Amino acid sequence: MHRRLVLTALALSLPVSLAACGGSAKKAEDPTTALSKAKTTLDTAKAVTIDLKSSSAVPTGHNGVSAAKGTGLIDATTPKFKGKVSAVVNGTPATVETVGIGEKTWMSFFSPKLTPIDMADLGAPDPALLFKPDTGLASMLGKASGATMGTEQRYGKEVLQTYTAKVPGQVVVDLLHLSDAKETLDAEFEIEPTSGQLRVAKLTGVYYEGEPKSTYTVVLTDYGKTIDIAQP
Repeated sequence: MHRRLVLTALALSLPVSLAACGGSAKKAEDPTTALSKAKTTLDTAKAVTIDLKSSSAVPTGHNGVSAAKGTGLIDATTPKFKGKVSAVVNGTPATVETVGIGEKTWMSFFSPKLTPIDMADLGAPDPALLFKPDTGLASMLGKASGATMGTEQRYGKEVLQTYTAKVPGQVVVDLLHLSDAKETLDAEFEIEPTSGQLRVAKLTGVYYEGEPKSTYTVVLTDYGKTIDIAQP
């Protein structure tokens, strides 16, 4: 009888002992630390694949980019991009093959071949510049303010920690040539806590004067997976 009581007591105490030895979930990092780590991780990744989409179409009478998908090579002097960009040019929507190297861009607009394009005519930035450290996509994280911790979100097999913050409109003006520098946009960042990788970023605000708010969402994957990108 005494032995049975001892075994029962040990069994009841086992879950408590396991929890005390580290069985509980890892505590999420504070928002400032998490965003800073995510920025450094992105700036030093060498390469990343992006999938950028807008929640609404480009309004009538405007030029603009509504989506982009491809791989960027992160570099302080010569960032590069190769993929597809969806845009509206003079009222005509198109999805075209694109190569960007620094401040030069080639697209397959109006031709099966990649030809030089002045992105200023499209009201858009050279896509390669999205992959320049500090001033590219990572600037969303570096210039975010008022960050607070949100809920966890599942992305495929990953469980991501969300953080909400405010981002100055100037960041989006520089990144996409949209919005107003005087605007403040609502941001949500979803970060994989172990690697510190920013997986999903959402920026919500007014991107075209007189139009309702919309959201640009960018998904970042394949950190460090480089590809060959050469001038056409």
